[in-house]
Amino acid sequence: MKNFICLLLVLFLMSGYMKAIERATGLELSKNTNPVMEIEMDLVFLDQLAAFTKLNQIILDRMPISLDDSWPVLLNDYSQTPLEREKEARKTYDACLAKLLSDDFSFYKTYKVGLYINLLTSGRGGIQALLAGGIIAARDMLMVEAAKEMGRRYEHAKWVISYYPLGCKCRFYSQRFENLQPGSRICGQILKRRDCPFFSKPTEEMLYKYLFAQDGLKTWEELRINLDCLRVVEGMTLGERAGAGSSFKKVFYTLFPDHIRDKAESVDSELELAQSDLKSTQEKLKEKDLPTDERLAAEKQEENLEEKVDTLIASQNKLYDQAMSTVEITPEKIRTAKRLLQIAEFTNDGFEQIAAAMIALTVKMVDDTTAVSNFNQTQLENSVAYLVTQGIISGSNAKKRLALLGKRLVTLPVNYAAIVGYATAQKFQVSEYVDYLETFVEMEEKLKKQ
Repeated sequence: MKNFICLLLVLFLMSGYMKAIERATGLELSKNTNPVMEIEMDLVFLDQLAAFTKLNQIILDRMPISLDDSWPVLLNDYSQTPLEREKEARKTYDACLAKLLSDDFSFYKTYKVGLYINLLTSGRGGIQALLAGGIIAARDMLMVEAAKEMGRRYEHAKWVISYYPLGCKCRFYSQRFENLQPGSRICGQILKRRDCPFFSKPTEEMLYKYLFAQDGLKTWEELRINLDCLRVVEGMTLGERAGAGSSFKKVFYTLFPDHIRDKAESVDSELELAQSDLKSTQEKLKEKDLPTDERLAAEKQEENLEEKVDTLIASQNKLYDQAMSTVEITPEKIRTAKRLLQIAEFTNDGFEQIAAAMIALTVKMVDDTTAVSNFNQTQLENSVAYLVTQGIISGSNAKKRLALLGKRLVTLPVNYAAIVGYATAQKFQVSEYVDYLETFVEMEEKLKKQ
């Protein structure tokens, strides 16, 4: 996690200083790049951000939780430094995850990024071109490495929570967890399920299906994952005895005192309904040919709904504060809180990655989209043709990628803003969870010292 943040921080600083370097040195850095290749790197990063955010949503909304099942521990284990005896097996596991990543996002199979980096530093055009190319190459290498690190973490979590038994996709590196081996008899009996497209189809294929739909990212957010497609959780599912269901939030509310839990669940239901109504109203206001009287009514409704949402969020925060001041400590609640904290910490770390990535990506993407937007169709085709002649992309893939790029550029501003909003809303909620769950852990420590 720290390595990822450091990579993005350096990338952000380098991207931010590109123009300053050009002005100070006279080096025309942007002329040493291929705009199609640069925007492709941005887009695969953005695709992975959208996928990771959806994965976090699945974990919070759909995954059953049990004190007997280790899946939350498994999620976080990959972010830890492996034991000395596990390092070689970890390298093999990482290589397998990288293969799965290339299956999910065709960019990694389509483009030879290393060859592109080498061309940037080839020194063609003299010493200035060499210096400019070196700066661009360093930035792009950081971009790709950060994308790969986030992608491997995505693949790890995706297959931990899937219906595939642990180890059937990639042999897990740690013997501290029971797992199988690809090709084993049990793994061979697991059939690819067509009713589980999130796990049976390439992520990119699923994502584009929804990004290009009328409602764009909204349909991706609302894609529902069948419980049968998820890991078979051992032991009693938390929340079942209270009739609360098994989602993270439902189990989380079982930690609240009864009188606060009932109010919190009621406020949550009202808030979800109000937010849904607000989104619908805002979508209506985007209609270009909306009659004036309907537009005025929708604007008034939007104002009222925004006030209602703000009021409900304030009520929700107040109830959280009350719950934190009246924590009821029992051994069972402490165990539950610890399990939930493991899940919340994984998703919270994921959101921190997304936030850091968005900052770094924004700076680079602005430069790259500006460059591409100034190109006509012939210039775009020439840029792709150059990548073909240099062996960076095969001719058979070039036409398809160019057509896809055209679609992506049209929807890019809207989808980018939507992904930011999607991730930000989740981040806010998860932070609330973490604060409350950490209170339980702190209370347990205090009790031990008494």
